[in-house]
Amino acid sequence: MLHFIELLVALSIIFLIVPQTPTENIVLRKLLETGFFTNYSKAKNFLIWITWFLIFLFLFLLIILNLKWV
Repeated sequence: MLHFIELLVALSIIFLIVPQTPTENIVLRKLLETGFFTNYSKAKNFLIWITWFLIFLFLFLLIILNLKWV
C-alpha cells in the first residue's frame, strides 16, 4: 500500500514540476483559473508549498520503505 502511495506522490511531483518553465508555467495558470486563489502571488505560493511538500513526502516514504528492520 505504501509503495502505491509513493508511486502516486512521484507521479504528482512529475506532473507539477515538468510543465513549470521560466517563461511559462502552465500549472500555475491552471491553478489561477480555478478561482480558488485571489491573486497570482497566492497561487504561486501554494504551488511552491505543495511541490516541496510532495518532494519531502516522497523522500520520507522512500526512506521508510527501504529501511530494513533488524
